[in-house]
Amino acid sequence: MKKTTTKKMKKTSFKWLFKNGKNALQKPQNTILSAAAVLAFTYLASAILGIFRNRVLYAQFFSKSVLELDAYNAAFRLPDTVFRLLVTGALSASFIPVFSKYFHKNRKESYRFASSVVNILFVSFFLISLIIIIFAQPFSRLLAPGFTPDQVSLMASLTRLMMLAQTFFLLSTFATGILQTRKRFLIPALAPIAYNTAIILSIIFLSKKFGIYAPALGVILGAALHFLIQLPLLLQLGFKHSFIFSFKLSGVKEVIKLMLPRSLSLGLGELENTFAMILATSFISGSLSIFNLSQQLMRLPTRLFGVAIGQAALPSLSKAVAENNLEKFLRLLTKTLSQTFFISLPVVTLLLTLRLPVVRIAFGAKQFPWQATLTTANTLAFFVPAIITQTPTQILIRAFYALHDTKTPFFVSLFSFFINILVSLFLSFHLGWGILGLTAGISIASVVHFVLLQYLMTKRLPNTLWPQSFKKISKMLFSSLCTLAFSWSIMRFLDAYLLNTTRTIPLIILTSLVALAGLIFYLLLSHLLSVSVLSDFLNLIPLKKKKTQSSL
Repeated sequence: MKKTTTKKMKKTSFKWLFKNGKNALQKPQNTILSAAAVLAFTYLASAILGIFRNRVLYAQFFSKSVLELDAYNAAFRLPDTVFRLLVTGALSASFIPVFSKYFHKNRKESYRFASSVVNILFVSFFLISLIIIIFAQPFSRLLAPGFTPDQVSLMASLTRLMMLAQTFFLLSTFATGILQTRKRFLIPALAPIAYNTAIILSIIFLSKKFGIYAPALGVILGAALHFLIQLPLLLQLGFKHSFIFSFKLSGVKEVIKLMLPRSLSLGLGELENTFAMILATSFISGSLSIFNLSQQLMRLPTRLFGVAIGQAALPSLSKAVAENNLEKFLRLLTKTLSQTFFISLPVVTLLLTLRLPVVRIAFGAKQFPWQATLTTANTLAFFVPAIITQTPTQILIRAFYALHDTKTPFFVSLFSFFINILVSLFLSFHLGWGILGLTAGISIASVVHFVLLQYLMTKRLPNTLWPQSFKKISKMLFSSLCTLAFSWSIMRFLDAYLLNTTRTIPLIILTSLVALAGLIFYLLLSHLLSVSVLSDFLNLIPLKKKKTQSSL
């Protein structure tokens, strides 16, 4: 009798968990805060998984076949470029707002519009993919002039596989756009986690049989999962795809019109990345792989802080412009910039201090040589100016967009792009800095990009708020420099006298203790220097307490 009751209870519990878990996955996130929390959490989880993916990848191939690993990393360049220009430009700049407008007027017509856009882009992408697949060999030779003939052939074969993966990403990206318009953020946010998991499992279980083709097959499988994980919810919400190709629909014309300038701006970024890859393949073997690792760590703070805060600030900035309240616009902008610096500066400071332990924890498997670890850490150090400036740059770009000015960010990007090319070539070849010269060129161009945008914004909207903002930021910079000296001293003491950092667990303990001590020191110094932005974050805690008390 007891066994029967226990079985029934277990069955009931399982049904309850399944039902509630399903409801949680399908539940809409109706507020910006809830959507942002979901996106931030899942992005961080995906980023950590991405670092682990690279650790497994480099442990498997860096020591034994670094030439093949370089070819694998280079094979992403052409497919990624085509995808970003054709698909990302269409989605981020035009599809979501136009689909949203259609959906709230006529749901059936919105699905016809979405189907038409997807079909047109799919055919366009297929034709371009066909050209790339046929001419993959000469394209690879052009993009990687420093590769050996065997590397070029391998890169061409892997590029063809990557193009297949991008086809799934095309479908998945539009599924994400439709679901996010319907305020479903969780399932699309889980898709990158499925993608990274597929690659990790492919490396672990297929590498012995397929070699470097194992992670490439994982990319295809992961891209398919990226789409398939979203498909059930997409169909459940009533989306019906139709094979319609209509350029006459006003929405389709609007998408094409809006995506052109956005794709042009993205094109500059892709040219910059392509230039970096061409230069990296001209250095010693493994340079491209090391550059990719340090760049992955460099982009993490930018995406977590700059992109997230920029996306959150854009609606408020746009609203202030629509109300013709430039005073409010400037208050919002200067406050957002100050908050961004306040968050990002200590993170960058600690990343600079702990760059070697972080690289060792993230990628330092036994098969990843010590010299490669040192080079990756040094490359990351040269990226620090880029990390500091790229975060507020994201805010300023969106501020210009809010002012209905897309030309200024484009021309500033164009100028910084040429600065990057000239400085990188000079430092890498004339001074012989190699991969560090390439990284320094990117950082210098990023600083120029930020300074020009900031200068043009202050000229366009002169106000007494700017000097006050610069004074706050100068205090934060001073606090960060002091934190750098403090955290470095703590790290050296722990490493020399208390912890054996040749082992993983003590290394993790050292990294955690130094990060915690550095953060506390930064906050205390900010308080002593009366950095007013600190109160913006501290005030969040009492607010939560008040809400809790009022609800009891």
